[in-house]
Amino acid sequence: MEKDAAQAQGLSRQAARGGVALVVRQIVTQALTLVGGLALLRFLQPEDLALYAVIAILRDWYALVADLGLGATLIRCSEPLARAQQRGLWSLQCLVSLAVALALTLADPWAVANFGWPAPYAGVLTLVGWGLLLVPFRAVPAVLLQQRLALDRFALIEVSESVAFVAVALGGAIAGWGSWAIAWGVVARFATGALVANALCRWPIGWCWPWQVHFSWRLGLAYQAGNLLTLLKESTLPLLLALVFAPRTVGYLKWALTVALLPLVLPLSLDRLFFPLLSRVRDEPEQLRRWVVRSVQANCLVVVWLCALLAVLAEPLVRSVLGSQWQPALPYFYGLLPTSLAFAPVFALIQAYQAQGRPQVNFALNCGWLGLLWLGTWLAVPAIGPMGFVAASLAVHIASLALMAMAARDFRINFLRELWPLAVAGTLATLAGFALTRLLSLPDLPRLALVGVAVSTVYAAGLWLLWRNVLEQGVLALRAGFGTEPPEAGSSVG
Repeated sequence: MEKDAAQAQGLSRQAARGGVALVVRQIVTQALTLVGGLALLRFLQPEDLALYAVIAILRDWYALVADLGLGATLIRCSEPLARAQQRGLWSLQCLVSLAVALALTLADPWAVANFGWPAPYAGVLTLVGWGLLLVPFRAVPAVLLQQRLALDRFALIEVSESVAFVAVALGGAIAGWGSWAIAWGVVARFATGALVANALCRWPIGWCWPWQVHFSWRLGLAYQAGNLLTLLKESTLPLLLALVFAPRTVGYLKWALTVALLPLVLPLSLDRLFFPLLSRVRDEPEQLRRWVVRSVQANCLVVVWLCALLAVLAEPLVRSVLGSQWQPALPYFYGLLPTSLAFAPVFALIQAYQAQGRPQVNFALNCGWLGLLWLGTWLAVPAIGPMGFVAASLAVHIASLALMAMAARDFRINFLRELWPLAVAGTLATLAGFALTRLLSLPDLPRLALVGVAVSTVYAAGLWLLWRNVLEQGVLALRAGFGTEPPEAGSSVG
């Protein structure tokens, strides 16, 4: 029992440090992304955003095939990684990067012709493809840092990447480079990530044929099977619908989806903490249940607050900051905003099942998401146009509800009891924000900031009244994690 208590305390401290590092990283990167993105949108057109959506989804496809899921299996290992494993992972990614670079070079003219892109876009995909040759140099240090839960150093990698992208892309946009500004920004991100990662975590770089190394190939491919379906779903907008709608319409939909999913950025970042953390306690049912609950609550805590802010402030911000060219995207945004609320608990549950070595759950969930999205898009888009994609995106959460029902049984969690205070506090904050916007003559920025502070205050007050016990436990875990108040022997603050 003493050993279990000590382990729980150690995990609490590591989780607190790692969680704070990821939160700080996310605040910095999102501040950079938000400010830089707002500035970029002043200089770019919806067609440029449509091109960036294609670049982003191709980058994600590359990440899927680059290590065949081996990165996740190595993070899950409890023993230090062998030199051959590190070199084998790097060599595999080098081979994939070269193949992808050649493929994008050949596909560049076809994409310009079939997606309706302007002629100056020719060559952008080629540049990004050859820039991918830099990514393998980042991969091994990232795996090593995550396996060791050294997430404070890992956070520096992604902060530096965001700084590089915003600086180069914004500078290029101001200079009038258009879509090329985004492409060079992406290449700058790749180069910076490689340099910083190797500066923070040295490793014995060298060549080793990956098929000569002992890897958990079957488990890695199982992990990637679920991710494959996720990418097929996410590719619907920038790739499939690009063959149906004009680039400007694709740009509007991409903007709306990106802004609607902004509240999920922090939960997606915390996944890097939750997966190795839940892997540590996967054989201890009570500790696993406790950490699953805390993971779900941490995700929803932030997502509900940010959804309330976006619901209230999106329209006046577009009107006062971004300009009239983005006004047509607002109806799509409001239709897609509930997507963040539905995904928030699901992401934590996926990590719990992955940590248990059950990737088939994620695979089944993604099958449901993909089938519902494609069926809904096929039925709704011909009937109601772009809003059909919005309706299909909302329909995919039928599968999310099925996963939550299964997790409630497997982990013995009553989600209604654990999350109802968040729903009540978020609803009150949103209503208060809309009421205040009616009283104030918007849209000048100081008054918008005042509305944002009011929404946040109402949300925090509601949580303190309805959820005080959980918040106090979180504060105790943070204080223990940073040594300001060591927990008593036998404590298992989670």
